[in-house]
Formats: sequence, structure tokens, C-alpha cells
Amino acid sequence: MRDIFLNYHNNHRGSLARGQTEPSHGWGIAPPAALMYRMVLSQWWSQLARFGMRSNMMFYQSEYKRGARNVLNWAKMAWWNNRYVGCAVKKCGSFYAVSCMYYPGGANVNQYVYQVGAVCSGCPRGQCDGLALCRWG
Repeated sequence: MRDIFLNYHNNHRGSLARGQTEPSHGWGIAPPAALMYRMVLSQWWSQLARFGMRSNMMFYQSEYKRGARNVLNWAKMAWWNNRYVGCAVKKCGSFYAVSCMYYPGGANVNQYVYQVGAVCSGCPRGQCDGLALCRWG
């Protein structure tokens, strides 16, 4: 189960880092990331396509305060320097509740979700993996 969550997160973050996302609700395709760390779910990730984000990837107060149309869950998954994810799953009758926590956290107002730039251009030399995520050690 742990590997399933980790691979899911890393695959989506890699697509974002390569600039291969769905259109961002009228804002266009999210641009590639210069540096996005590799981490040691579908409804959350779709917030970008459903509600949009500015192309400079700055997380403004307006992104945070959109009520039900916010991109907070997406921003936490996408935040460039999140290196750890921990998820819990609980069966609740006919469905499963899933909750994930990220470290260091992200979704900080007036900070960038990630720096826009050429894929892996912000990674230390030789530290870009096959998903276009930066390795860290």
C-alpha cells in the first residue's frame, strides 16, 4: 500500500515537472518546473484542471480563499520541496477515507508552488531522475 501511494504521488509530480498537465481551468497548461523534489490521489490532483492556477505558480491568498473551489490539496501535493508523504486509509462503510500529510507542508501564501523553468534545471548536477524529479540525499 505504501508503494502504491508513493508511486501515485511521484508520477503526478513528475508529469507536472515536465509540463504535462491537463489544462488549468482557463489558465492554460501548468509550465514545467525547474526543481521539484521526488517524494520518499486523483480527486485532489484534479483541482488544477477544475479550478486553475496562475501560470507563474505563485500561491496567492486568492488561491487559498476560494472556498470549495480552492487548489489547496493540489498545491500541497505539488509543492516543490515536499520530500515526504504519509497517508492513512480507513474503510467507512462502502467507501474509503484517505488522508495524506506532507513535509515540509507547502501551500504557503505568497510563495511559489514551484519555480517555473526548464525541466530539472534547478536540480544539483546529475540528480534528475526518469520522472523529471530531483533526487535528494
